[in-house]
Amino acid sequence: MVPEKRSLETNRKVVILGAGRRGLGLARHLIEEHRDVVLIDNNPEKIDLAITKLDCMGILGNGTDIAVLTEAGCSDAETFIAVTDSDEINLVSCGIVSSSFKGTKTVATIRSLVYTGKEGLKEGLLGIDHIVNPNAEAAHYIYNIIEQGVYSDVIGFKTSKLLLYNLYIEPHSPYIGSSLTEMRTKLKADFIIAAIHRRGSAFVPFGATSIEPNDTLSIVAETSEVSDILKTIGKIQNKPKRIALVGASKIARALLNLMTPAMRAKIAVIDQDPAVCTVFSERFPEILVIKADITDEDILKEEQLDRYDLLIALTDNDELNIITASYAKRIGITKSMALVKQNNNYVRLASYLDIDSVISTTITTVDSLLRYLRGTNITSLHSLFNGQLEIYEFTITKTSKACDKKLSELNMRKKAIIAGLTNKEGNSVIPNGNATLKEGDSVLVAVNRDSVDFIQKFFS
Repeated sequence: MVPEKRSLETNRKVVILGAGRRGLGLARHLIEEHRDVVLIDNNPEKIDLAITKLDCMGILGNGTDIAVLTEAGCSDAETFIAVTDSDEINLVSCGIVSSSFKGTKTVATIRSLVYTGKEGLKEGLLGIDHIVNPNAEAAHYIYNIIEQGVYSDVIGFKTSKLLLYNLYIEPHSPYIGSSLTEMRTKLKADFIIAAIHRRGSAFVPFGATSIEPNDTLSIVAETSEVSDILKTIGKIQNKPKRIALVGASKIARALLNLMTPAMRAKIAVIDQDPAVCTVFSERFPEILVIKADITDEDILKEEQLDRYDLLIALTDNDELNIITASYAKRIGITKSMALVKQNNNYVRLASYLDIDSVISTTITTVDSLLRYLRGTNITSLHSLFNGQLEIYEFTITKTSKACDKKLSELNMRKKAIIAGLTNKEGNSVIPNGNATLKEGDSVLVAVNRDSVDFIQKFFS
């Protein structure tokens, strides 16, 4: 008898192939949600590190070996996720699991366009239920940041027109000591503070919460409201027009594919590989391609890169990206961003190096995987403050406990805050207690990591 697909309520086991950065990051999130996690890797050091740092089971072996997959418990797992650095292994392992363990969903990370094509690999091939392209996820994230002016890692959502900005409170800010309610009154703007990061810890605040020096506030508001807030505190955002991309990488290619020809006409791409430069010139005739080594101290001046509004370092070298992005600000480039593929510690160092935004491919990929695992009525999901909080975009269904109820009637036990509401007509607002949630509406919900289960059940 073929086992049926199992629901999240009846099965909590997830098997992850690949105990690298993505595998460990995903496992950490799932374990915090009280999932049973099994990690598979053929590197004994990675397995030892995983079982030492995380409350999970580790299996040493090849993910394309049916015996190893059986030992890991794929026969009774809810989901099998392949996140190794090899597209081929991810494809084959998912194919084996899909054909051998009919009740287990399969998810694979695939980078190469050879397998996915420009439009992406359709789910169902080799029995794979869901595909995530890490390069595409990072490119979309970068594109959204550019569109919103490269300010404090702005976060957009699939349905809502509201945006989330992280706003740092300077030590001498006039808002220190004010409650969140008082801050809203002073600014005369319509927004919600969905989260606060304070001295290394993040939490969901409420109206009476006071603002302290060095807090980072996650503000949800419409673009126009946020612009007014930033002007009030002396931080003006401007969408960059002239952009320099350092590194003709796969992510750079994916980013350019998202842009219109008019946008690309104001883009310069810098790379030292002549063959790659030729490919980019032919693929994107609108862009300016500069064959040069960015480490040459004269290049930035010779090519007048200080006239650009934004520099994005997208090479495959984390250290080079960080150094380039930091130096760009020193020579007069207004904004800079850096890509991080190996070392997520650089994300925390960004503010000290005057880099406006650091994009981690690990974080963007894990967010995408979590969004799929959490359910079909979740249209967006983002981690905040190194995963301490999450902000969801839920679609209200008939079966949701919140359907047809006013916000004032929802008892979320101070575990979360509803930061935005979008109705079926596409109108997005900052809601008050009198707002009623209807089927088809979508809501933005900020939640502490240890309360994710409760909130998921509340809105599922």
